[in-house]
Amino acid sequence: MLKWLKNAWPWKSKSMTTEQLVQSWMQYANENDEALTKTKPALKKATTRSKTMPLVKSAKPAAFKKNIATSVKEGKPVKQAVAISYAVKKEATKAKSKKK
Repeated sequence: MLKWLKNAWPWKSKSMTTEQLVQSWMQYANENDEALTKTKPALKKATTRSKTMPLVKSAKPAAFKKNIATSVKEGKPVKQAVAISYAVKKEATKAKSKKK
């Protein structure tokens, strides 16, 4: 629309009539129909679930090691993988103590 406005600039100085202004707009709209009707692309939905196998929710050492290996395979740094595994282990321990 800004391009059209620049082309139709004489309307400000009253040298262009309303009919000429409308005709100018119609001509611009016909030439640039695709640009005027183009819609914005849809936004991607944010997902929090990982596409890989979920971590094992257990306090056992074997599960802890498996969680580290899974996180490293996903591409996370080793320190981050260990931290995630400790967090999962802590949650599993809390859940186990609540059941008793």
